[in-house]
Amino acid sequence: SFNNSSSGMIPPELSMQQQQPEMMQTQQEPMDILLQSVFACTANIFGLYGLEVWKFDQKSGFLTSTPMMPPNALDVKQHRRSLFIKRIPQEADYNSPNYNPSARDAFERLTVTTRLDYCSKNATDPGVGVAGALWSESNNSSVLSTGALAVVQSGVQTLSDKISDKLHLHISDPLNRSIRDMVLGQDNEQVSNRVLWRDINSLAEDPDQPYDERLQLIAKAGFALAAGISFNIRGFKGIVVFFANPHADMKKLSDNTNSKLIEFAAQVIGSAVAVRVPLQNAKLLQTRRPISNWKILRVKILAVIKFQRPIHVKNRGRSRSWGSPSLRRSDSFHMLRRAASVALINREESFKILSEATARLKSDVKKSVVDIQHQSKVKTIKWWQKVQGGHASIPPSFNNTQCLWTFTGVLSTHVVLSRLACFLARGGQYRLVIGPLGALTTLQYNLTAAPASQPRNAFFAQGIALCTCYLLHKFPGLDVYHRCTLAPTIVATLTARLGLIHPPAGATSVVFSIENYGIEEMILFLVGNLIAIVFAVTINNMSEKRQYPTTKWI
Repeated sequence: SFNNSSSGMIPPELSMQQQQPEMMQTQQEPMDILLQSVFACTANIFGLYGLEVWKFDQKSGFLTSTPMMPPNALDVKQHRRSLFIKRIPQEADYNSPNYNPSARDAFERLTVTTRLDYCSKNATDPGVGVAGALWSESNNSSVLSTGALAVVQSGVQTLSDKISDKLHLHISDPLNRSIRDMVLGQDNEQVSNRVLWRDINSLAEDPDQPYDERLQLIAKAGFALAAGISFNIRGFKGIVVFFANPHADMKKLSDNTNSKLIEFAAQVIGSAVAVRVPLQNAKLLQTRRPISNWKILRVKILAVIKFQRPIHVKNRGRSRSWGSPSLRRSDSFHMLRRAASVALINREESFKILSEATARLKSDVKKSVVDIQHQSKVKTIKWWQKVQGGHASIPPSFNNTQCLWTFTGVLSTHVVLSRLACFLARGGQYRLVIGPLGALTTLQYNLTAAPASQPRNAFFAQGIALCTCYLLHKFPGLDVYHRCTLAPTIVATLTARLGLIHPPAGATSVVFSIENYGIEEMILFLVGNLIAIVFAVTINNMSEKRQYPTTKWI
C-alpha cells in the first residue's frame, strides 16, 4: 500500500483535512467537533480511503449530506464538500503503479470545490446513489434489537446464576463458565460481522439503479468498496458511508476488530453530527452580536470572494494535426490491371508485372487469412470470458423489515385486483387480465428505485403494448404465431427508443396478442395498472428506506 505522504500533488483543500486534530481549538466553529471525531475514530481503521455522513430528514424524506469544513476555512464553497479523505485512492495517486488519469480527474471533481465542474450533491432520495442505496439496505431496527438482546441476556444470566447456586458451583469452576458461555454466547470473536462491503462498480453498472453522476464519479475515482452504517441518536437518524481500499487484504478489512471499530466509529460520528446544532445554538446565545453589523460584514466578505474568484475558461479543444498527406498504395489488383494494359505494348514487362502481382496477391491473401484467424480467435476468447460471467458482486438480500414492506404491499394490491377480477368474472361479459400485474408489483416493491418501476414507465409502456396488440388484430392475415412474434418485438423496440422500458409491457403484448380482447378489457387492464400504482405510492412511501416514485410523474 501507499501512504498519502508519497503523493506529490495533493489538493490544498485535502491537505487541510489531513492535519492533526491537536491543531483544532475549542473556540472554533461547532463543525470542528465532527472533524475531531472523524480524525480520532478513523486513525486506526484498516484500509480506509475516506467517508461521508448523510442525515435523514424526517419532513422531506430525503438524505442530506453533512459538509466537512476544515478549520478556519474562509471559502464559502468549502461548505459544499461532504467527502472526507483519509488516503487518496491508488488509481488517483500520482506515485501509485495503478495510477489512472481519468480516475484522478474524477477524484478532483469530487474533492476540489474550485473546479467549475465540481460535482456536489446536497440531498438524495432513498435508493438513489451510494448513500441512498446503502440507506435502503441498512436496518434501522439495530438499536431496538440491541436493547432487546440486552434484556434477554440479563434474564438468561440470572437463570444461569440460579443454576450455579443449585449445583453449588464456584464462579471459577469450568462447568460454571461453560454454562455461562453456552447460554449467554460470551465469545465475542464469534459474533457475526454486520459490516457489508458493497462493490461500487457493480452498483454503478446496475441497470436497475437510477443514474447518478456522483455515483459514476465515485466508481471511476477508485472508491471500489463502500459500507453504510446507520445511526439513530435520540431520533436523529442518518448513515455513515465508509470507502475502503479494494487492493487491501480483505481478511484484515473484514476482521472482527476492524469491523467493530467501524461500527462504533459510525455511532460516534453520528453523535458528533447530532450535537452540532445544539452546540451552535448555545454558542450563538453566548456570542450574539448586533444583527446589522453581521449583515454588513457578511455582504463585504461575499463581495470580496465573488470579485476575487478566478475566471475559468473552458478548453476549446486542441487543434487537429492531420500530418503528412496519405501516400498512394498500389495493391495487387492495381498491378494486375497495369499488367493487362502493358500486355499490348511490351509482353516481357507484362509477364514481369504479372508474376510480381501474383506473388503479392498470394501474400495479401495469406495475410488476410491470418488476420481473420487472429480476429476470430480474439473474439472467441472474449465471448467465452463473457459467457463465464462478470466480476460484479451478487446484490445483498433484503432484511426482515424490507421483506415485510414487500409482503404488505404485494398482498394488499393483489387482494384488491383479485377481488375485482372475480367480480368481473361473475358477470361474464368482461374480464381483468391479472398476469402482467404480478410482474408489475414485483418491480414496484423489490426494485422501487429502478427506472423500469416508475409510474411513468408503467403506464405509458402498457399503453404502447395495448395499442400494438389492438393494431395487429386489425390485420386478418396475421395468425397467432405472427402476432406473438411481432408484438413483443415492436413493444421492446418502441419503449427502448422512447425511454419507457418496462418489462411487464412485454408480457402484456404476448398475452393480449394471443386472444382478441376488446377495448373495454384493455381499459380495465389500465385501470388495474393504475390501482397497483396507487397502492405502491401509498405503501412504499410509508417506509423511511423507500421513495416511490423517484422521478417525475410525466
